[in-house]
Amino acid sequence: MIGSPSPGTWARPGARRVAHFVAALTLTLATVTPRAAAAQTAATAVAGPPPIRVVDIRWLADHLRDRDLVVIQVEREVTPETPRIPGARVIPYRALVVNRDGLSTELPPPDSLASLFASLGVNANSLVVVTTSYEPPMAARGVMSLDVLGHNALAFLSGGVHQWKQEGRALTTETPAVSRGTFTARPRLESVVDAAWITARQGKGLALIDTRTDEEYTGAGGRNGMPSDGHPTGARQLQWEQLFADEAHQQLLGPAALRALYANRMQPGDTLVTYCWIGYRASMTYVAARTLGLPVRFYDGSYQDWQKRGLHVEKGR
Repeated sequence: MIGSPSPGTWARPGARRVAHFVAALTLTLATVTPRAAAAQTAATAVAGPPPIRVVDIRWLADHLRDRDLVVIQVEREVTPETPRIPGARVIPYRALVVNRDGLSTELPPPDSLASLFASLGVNANSLVVVTTSYEPPMAARGVMSLDVLGHNALAFLSGGVHQWKQEGRALTTETPAVSRGTFTARPRLESVVDAAWITARQGKGLALIDTRTDEEYTGAGGRNGMPSDGHPTGARQLQWEQLFADEAHQQLLGPAALRALYANRMQPGDTLVTYCWIGYRASMTYVAARTLGLPVRFYDGSYQDWQKRGLHVEKGR
């Protein structure tokens, strides 16, 4: 496993945006999932923060009234009519991102994120379950944000609002009464890396996970106005949809199947780094790796930053 960067390398060199994030970060997160602990395959977990939990719809229904449970539902847009799981605190995706220095979908400063989660009633002892009615990466962005801030009890809801509704469970438009929580950011500096950190370690125990489409990865074309000339040397493609067992891409694969996907893209002892175009899709491959307890880091600027810097890429596979 690659050593942790110094606090000064959290942000891209000379970029004020990361300096803001680094200055306030001091955390430790994660949660143990029995399913992940049961799987032992070629991709082996290493010492570090406990894994993020994975919970299913039945578990959430059984625990919905637990005193320390906080359900956060991340949505593309939020209106007074937005359906939610009873008791869920609904936030728009845009609350989890900022545009900075020509890059979109960057992590907000840690104090800003911490204030957001405190406003949702999150305390140090809260078990936070994150979900969405949209694509799972939207929920994963919320999970990843709490993870890099260091929350110690965190879960991804497999099946999401989609399955909750399919099973005929109640949804509501009622906004729950929430008291402000005491959540405080304790950032994990090593969780977010920049281009300089990556280029210094390519070919040295680093496994780059490219969470983009075939056309983006190979350089054959872009996606929705996002151009691509290929991928950084050594990067291996893993699309977020591959992490799910159903056609709707809502049911997360079991730990053995997930572990096999990562094992095929890394060597024992490697540190994973996930990226996509702007960090939306890579949030999902980051979270899936964290549920397995794998050593993984998040490239916040992703390919948009890599391309802007004119760094080397390769075409094809």
